Amino acid sequence: MANIAPTPGGIGPLEAAMIAALSGFGLDAPIAISAVLTFRLATFWLPIAPGWATFVWMERRGEI
Repeated sequence: MANIAPTPGGIGPLEAAMIAALSGFGLDAPIAISAVLTFRLATFWLPIAPGWATFVWMERRGEI
């Protein structure tokens, strides 16, 4: 789903598909939503901070 979505990283359609799939398998909707958003936070948003810090560190050392 994320590969065919016209949004960066599949943000939006992927979450909707995952929530629908989890709900379809019998998980309550609020739990499915929180699970999918936690997954997205851990796999998409959290890696930005260490990547940015490493970039700044390497830039200050003149490696970039």
